[in-house]
Parts: sequence; C-alpha cells; structure tokens
Amino acid sequence: MNVLSIDIGGTSFRIGAVRADGSLIKFDKVPTSSVFRTENVLHDLVAYIQMFSGNSPIDALAIGFPATLNTDRSRIVQAPNIAFMENLPVCEVLRQALNIPVFAERDVTFALCFDMEKYQLSERGLTCGIYFGTGIGNAMLWNGKPVLGRHGAAGELGHIPVWGSTIPCGCGNVGCLEAVAGGKAIARLQRDKYPETPIGEMFISHGNEDDLLEIVNGMAMAVATEINMLDPDQVLVGGGVLNMKGFPLKVLDQMIQAHTRKPLPCEDLHMIYTEDEPDKSVIGGAVYARHALENMEG
Repeated sequence: MNVLSIDIGGTSFRIGAVRADGSLIKFDKVPTSSVFRTENVLHDLVAYIQMFSGNSPIDALAIGFPATLNTDRSRIVQAPNIAFMENLPVCEVLRQALNIPVFAERDVTFALCFDMEKYQLSERGLTCGIYFGTGIGNAMLWNGKPVLGRHGAAGELGHIPVWGSTIPCGCGNVGCLEAVAGGKAIARLQRDKYPETPIGEMFISHGNEDDLLEIVNGMAMAVATEINMLDPDQVLVGGGVLNMKGFPLKVLDQMIQAHTRKPLPCEDLHMIYTEDEPDKSVIGGAVYARHALENMEG
C-alpha cells in the first residue's frame, strides 16, 4: 500500500510518497507559499498533489497540520501559522478530487507515530510525545489511538498559562507556556540580547548563561507537568530545539528529573530522546494512515 503524506507548516510544505515498508518513493520540501498561490487554497493543494504524484498509484492520503482540528478530523479549527486553511472542508474536497481515503491529523501526532515505529515501542497504555520546535508540539496515544478530548483540542501543552507572563501568544491568549519554553523564547532572547549570534549557535556560544538555561528549565517543567498529571507508560521528547548544536541534553534530563514527582513516577520513567529527521512527519503520516485503514477494515 502506497500512501501520499503531507506535512503543511507555516514556512515549509513537505510531501512524500511512502511504501508499505515505510521507505520513501519520493520526497520534496518546498516553501508553503509556493504551493498556495491563489485565494482558492484547496484548489491549489489538489493541483500540487496531482502534480507531485503524477501517474503513481496512491492508496490513501495523510495530511498533517500544526493546528487544532475538530473531533472527526475533517476541519481545522485554529492554526495561527496557516490561518488561510481554517474552517475549510479539507478532507471532503480532497476525497472527492482524488477518490482515495483521506486522513487529517496534527503534525505532531504523525511525528509520534514515526517515533513509535522507529524505536519499536509498544502501543499499550499511554504514550506522550513532546516536541520542542518553534512552539511545543504535544501528542498523546492511548493504546495506539490519539487522545482527542471533547472538542478535539486535547494535548495543547504549549498553551498552559504561565503565572506572571504577559507575552502574547499566536493562539490569542497571553502568557502561554510555549512563549517562554522552546524555540520562540530562544528566538526572542537571540533578538533582544544576542543579535550578533546566529540562532543556530545560541547554545554553543551562550549555553552556560542563566537566561538560556532558564528556557531549558521551562522546557523541563513542561515535560514534568505532563508526566506528573498523566503518569504515562512512556514519554518521547524531541524536536528541533533539542537537536540544535550544543543543546545541553543532560541538563534538560536532570531538570526533568528534578521537577518530576517523587518517588513515582520519577523513579520508573520510560523516557526516550528522539532525533529530528526532516521526513519524520511525512513517514509518520503514512504510518498513521495505514493503521487507520486497518482499523476501518477490521
């Protein structure tokens, strides 16, 4: 079974055709702006998919968004970085145009599905994935299936309010966790205090300084918060920030341990730090679609 899988971000649009064994037939990464050229964004999306796939047989489509989706995963509710796709019948239009099953999810769920297979983890119980990029991506799987919540908005760890913070967030609220812990906070620190340091060298040049370590501590508090609330069977932590040059992974781990409830779950944590592959969410989307099709057939 070949799956066409897409990861739409505010900056980059990733697309790949994936074989049943998880290997890529074809992969491309282009600016999102080069795909969506007109006001009819769904027409643009269909046209790009058809151009990319050509005459190759595709059995299903998986499409991931950095967004909140409704419970049946047919529409985007809120997506600050791709607001032009909010409230559109994405799945319905794609199914009709392509005549194949279409599965939409948050991009972070696709990333977690990829890592579950890569590290050969059991689907039993509760698995949490926390990925620090520009924001904080968070996905939870219960026995292999996404935890959605009443409105489809479960897992928004990055939007836990932080006492005393007055920093506006792209979601519309003020004082969200991801504004002070992760990529947004590092970018703001670089802009305000270290403008001569390239963003990719922040930890190499300033990794021992208190203001940057405070951001790392905020990341640790985010992870520990989820662990203390949910007591998951396994936790995967990754994302672009952890893969920056010089990132103090041992320090992060020590901080997570310090903030996690004792004696349990701290003394029996199953935690994995993941790598940041550029095609992770694309291949993970194919994993998600394959499992979804199996459940439909079963």
